[in-house]
Amino acid sequence: MLLSERLDRMVVTASTPDGAIAAELYDRDQVRLSFPGGYRWLDESRLPEQLAALGRILWARRMREFFAILSEDEDVPITGEPEPATSGQREFVERRAELVARGESADGRVALSVRGMQEWTVRVQPGTVRECSEEEFATAVRSAVTRLLDDQARQITELKIELGDRLD
Repeated sequence: MLLSERLDRMVVTASTPDGAIAAELYDRDQVRLSFPGGYRWLDESRLPEQLAALGRILWARRMREFFAILSEDEDVPITGEPEPATSGQREFVERRAELVARGESADGRVALSVRGMQEWTVRVQPGTVRECSEEEFATAVRSAVTRLLDDQARQITELKIELGDRLD
């Protein structure tokens, strides 16, 4: 199987530290949420911090699995990106770490942002848990995540184009 196919088929799971929300990342940018503790029992005041923690954990696990797949493909242990070898590569890594990607659900109830895929911020419109079904909320989060990842990919592509030959 090709490396790209293996990466496309990668599935990563995580849950919030309190176990109230679980997520599965699949097809590179799709997220499925579940609520083991019961959706209606979510504390809406804690929901943004729970979703931010879930984003951090899910992304860390995604990167760990990504490097495990690369390790298998190359038949050598790979635990992270190689050190930048040129000033252009160093600039790319530094500027990528400062990128802020954003995504918002179509209904505006859920908004996500992340700086450098490390510092997550989540906004959930007050009343969302009461007014939305579990499926509606999960769809809103899925939509926001997809848009956030699309925004991140777009910005990285623009940065690569801007730096061009300096990345070699």
